[in-house]
Amino acid sequence: MNICKEGSFFSAYERSMKPRGMDGPVDLFIFRPVGFVIAWALSFTRASPNSVTLISVLLGLAAGLSALPGTKAAFLACAVLFQASNCFDCADGQLARLSGRHSPEGRLVDGVADYAVNLLVLAGVLAGLVHSGAALGPTLGMVAGGGLAAAFSCLYYDRAITRFAAAVAGKPDDGLEELESARDFMASTKGSKRALWTVYYWYLRLQCDAADRARRTRETPGRQPRLRALSPCEEPLPERSRSVYTEAMLPILSLWSFTGPSAHVLYFLAFAIAGKIELYFLACFALAIATAFLLLAQQLVDLKYRSGRYAED
Repeated sequence: MNICKEGSFFSAYERSMKPRGMDGPVDLFIFRPVGFVIAWALSFTRASPNSVTLISVLLGLAAGLSALPGTKAAFLACAVLFQASNCFDCADGQLARLSGRHSPEGRLVDGVADYAVNLLVLAGVLAGLVHSGAALGPTLGMVAGGGLAAAFSCLYYDRAITRFAAAVAGKPDDGLEELESARDFMASTKGSKRALWTVYYWYLRLQCDAADRARRTRETPGRQPRLRALSPCEEPLPERSRSVYTEAMLPILSLWSFTGPSAHVLYFLAFAIAGKIELYFLACFALAIATAFLLLAQQLVDLKYRSGRYAED
């Protein structure tokens, strides 16, 4: 699709972006602009969003491999390639929104690719640190622990923006609709697609179980899941509360984005430049703690505006 036929460069940029609140400052001011330039250039070709995702994964693989020597220069090269991978990760979704070539599988492939890139980078850094003389046991614990802490932060940030989108759309935040959709795709597809949908289904289950363990769906083999009564935080947001809820949540989400995926990529670069890549993994633990407090803040805002205790003047 020729973008120039449908508007200016700047209007195309606006169309390529997610709705308000779905991206934080790191994405809005760094990765999304670069991603858009890539997407805009590729919009004049036959490149598909999935092919851009593949480039992102290949750059992630290159990043992991570049860390193997274990030198400061190697970790810096790894970090630079990690930034490039994240730019293409942004570009695939922007190209999909610009061209209209988006699909459930495309979103799924993008999500799986994100985690694959992170695993490749962590594996490369672990091998590089061990190659440079670090003890395997403590280093493995540090990298694995930091990686899990980063995954925790990213999972909850993803869940936070999903809940925000549901709230402003006036939908209940029970997670059941998307969970059932993933399960339907899992049942109706075969081969690699089925494997991807299975991974996504259990990812959604993990999100729901971790965030709302006390009020989750109960499933039995061969039956539809049954949902208990919605808690106040799951109730659809009354229309009169949506605008003020949005304004209350935007600062929280903006702050929360600094614990999200793109922020982690940027922190990785900062520690690589400083020659202290080991400290990145310690920072991941601090970000996970911050995520727990931000989750509490979101729960309090949800409770206030969904439970009916708020009334406009």
